[in-house]
Amino acid sequence: MILNLKRNKTLQISILALSLILISTGCGNPTNEFVSFKEDGVYFTVPTEWHAISNQELSDYEAKSTDAGAAERLAAVKWQVAYSPSPNIKPTDVFSIAAKESPIVFLRIRNLYPSEVNAVSFNALRDIVLPLSSWIDGSLAAPKFTLLDDQNFNDKGATGKRSVFSFAASNDKLETINQTVALSPDRTVLYVLIVRCSATCYTQNQSTLDKITDSFTIRGR
Repeated sequence: MILNLKRNKTLQISILALSLILISTGCGNPTNEFVSFKEDGVYFTVPTEWHAISNQELSDYEAKSTDAGAAERLAAVKWQVAYSPSPNIKPTDVFSIAAKESPIVFLRIRNLYPSEVNAVSFNALRDIVLPLSSWIDGSLAAPKFTLLDDQNFNDKGATGKRSVFSFAASNDKLETINQTVALSPDRTVLYVLIVRCSATCYTQNQSTLDKITDSFTIRGR
């Protein structure tokens, strides 16, 4: 009987241990948040504790711009969202090129105007934020520029370019940008995912940032 009790006790402890493992790995709080725009079959994941800057916040900020063509560009935006582990990151930081010490993830989906459709090339996709193509071919001097990766991006609903590079940003800090820019098969929709922060910050958070960019998926409409 004593042996049976010991076996039962051991079995109970084993079941309890297994239950705790299952709770911590599968039944507890998820470590990533699933971010999606179902209309275009676009999604990616970010850590659940990161803070979101909504489509409305970003659009409200852009609506204040007096730059030429800003209103037209905003009108073409279908959806946009940003995330950062820092609650101090605001829309002004998302649209600034200054390097930050906290990662910023920004997704934008926008329609292309008829005049833009035939003008979009792989180089134009690369140059969505900065004159990256001219920096790569040397026709334009680049501030401490280093190309870390440059490859084609291919998914069911879009194709384009994924480029990773570092440069001296507007606040003279070295910044690393990982950008994926892609077009729908009919070339009417532009998908942009930008992940960035200071070069030091990027290195420190690279595992997390790589998971975000690797999760970026475009299934199409």
